[in-house]
Amino acid sequence: MLPEGRRSFRLIDEKFRRDPGHFVLQSLLAFVLIAAIVLVMGTLTNGAIVAALGASAFIVFATPAHKTASPRSLIGGHVLCMAIGALCSTPFRLGLIGVSGLSQGLLGAAAASLALFGMVVTDTEHPPAAGNALAFAVRPVGIEQALFTMGAVLLLSLIHRALRNWLRDLA
Repeated sequence: MLPEGRRSFRLIDEKFRRDPGHFVLQSLLAFVLIAAIVLVMGTLTNGAIVAALGASAFIVFATPAHKTASPRSLIGGHVLCMAIGALCSTPFRLGLIGVSGLSQGLLGAAAASLALFGMVVTDTEHPPAAGNALAFAVRPVGIEQALFTMGAVLLLSLIHRALRNWLRDLA
């Protein structure tokens, strides 16, 4: 018996041992959605946006009961962060400042920190969405990418809602 507060080393989560079906099926659902996103959008188009959506899929399929998986957080967080990122990219788009490592770094940092502030103030916390604030701030993003991102987020939210009674927290 180990002292209180200490756990033995284990390679496989006990929840997986009790219910491997949900782990496998929820991971497969995430694979299908992420594969569709990557195939349609392409990682070379904007890898940061794809990464943010992949992280959102993780939250929806691994921790569906968590507050950050709720439609309010998922949709609200991404909409807010995309808007903040687009706003922060305005100096680039208007030609007010040149694109350099320093300007991208500063505007990206501003976008990410404003995203954090905006999400906690509006109670729409969804950490992966901050990646979109950064992506939209430092790279020109077209309306097609913004609409696709929102479509993917809405699809994630609909899947979460449709499967809410079946999905289990895996973490």
